[in-house]
Amino acid sequence: METAKRIGTENEQTRPPRQKKLIFLGILVLILILVMVSLAIIEFNKRDVKKLVFIHPTEKTFIKTKTVSARVVQSDTETIYVNASKGSIKEIFVKEGERVAKGQQLFSYEGSALKAELGQAEVNKQLAETSAQQLKEQIASLETDILEAESTTIPVTSDPTNLTDVGDSGSIADQSILSLNAELNTVKADAHAAELKVEKYTLEAEKLKAELDSLIVSSNTAGVIVNLNKNVGQGFQAKDNQQLAIMKIASNAPVKIEGKLTEAEKAKITQGQPITVTSNVVANKKWSGKITEVSDYPTYKGPVKKEKDLQNEPVPSYSFEASLDSQKGLYPGYSTSLDVVVQSKPFLAVPETSIIGIGKSTYVMVQKKGILQKQKVETGQKRGQWVAILKGLKGEDKVGVNPSWIVHLGTLIHLN
Repeated sequence: METAKRIGTENEQTRPPRQKKLIFLGILVLILILVMVSLAIIEFNKRDVKKLVFIHPTEKTFIKTKTVSARVVQSDTETIYVNASKGSIKEIFVKEGERVAKGQQLFSYEGSALKAELGQAEVNKQLAETSAQQLKEQIASLETDILEAESTTIPVTSDPTNLTDVGDSGSIADQSILSLNAELNTVKADAHAAELKVEKYTLEAEKLKAELDSLIVSSNTAGVIVNLNKNVGQGFQAKDNQQLAIMKIASNAPVKIEGKLTEAEKAKITQGQPITVTSNVVANKKWSGKITEVSDYPTYKGPVKKEKDLQNEPVPSYSFEASLDSQKGLYPGYSTSLDVVVQSKPFLAVPETSIIGIGKSTYVMVQKKGILQKQKVETGQKRGQWVAILKGLKGEDKVGVNPSWIVHLGTLIHLN
């Protein structure tokens, strides 16, 4: 007995270290296999009591969008130009960045020559009015004299017994009346001419006054002064036929979106379609709005690439505009991306977790007469956690949520 123990001890001592390591690793692998098998057996035993959750397909609205590029622009901008015919700049009343109201004065022209002409026209008008008034008074005096002359004239009678000699006195009275009438007609003609002069100088004065008023330029819109030309100041005189902007006024009206569409994009995008706007300038924010206008008239630009032996034609593009429900955080000049809703349609839908992909086919687990079956379906768009089902399901079907490979097809389903 002691000999056997001694031999075993000697064998143990003579066993190489490598062999000991292999034995140790083998024991570890065996333990891991036993643990995995135990877990699989436990999970397998739980399969018959696992409660499955089923739902009916739900109708959801799925939309298709088209993404186009655009830019934020000011809704309205008024450009003010220098008018060479009005003379030199007298004074500028506003500064760049200043907010102005509609009708507020912006700048003025010198206009000294116009002021002199207006003064002379007003003097001429006053002289003509004085002359016309004097002639009116003279007409009234002549009319009175004629009435008195006619009242003192002895009328000629047919009584043969009246032997009074009235020939000479009657002739003198008639000549006086004729002379007064002639003078009256002349004065009336002069008075009419004087009134025409009054009207002429009145119109001339009004015209000059309007021109003087136009020397003060006012804003036609409420907004902000932008691009004030620093080269145009007091005393500046523009040259004839020179179109030179002195300033721009950006309207306070809400901003809008402008961009260009290709032929293919125009075929899908029309007025009134909803949009979702994003901008790289403002992260994690979206704006909503709608397409307000799509032009039917293209603009053309040359092709980008010219390939040999190919006829290159100009590429048409169509301008469009869009409005926003809110512009907070967006400013003119920002580049944007627009997701335009080109289609909105309802479909039956199931949770994404109900879909099982096997090769190129997709399936869902359905419960029919208490038996779990695999149903092939054709899927469409995704909307959040929902997937549109184009074919393969009906509204009354019961679809499994989160199906597991552990649940075997043909398993009898006990529903509570």
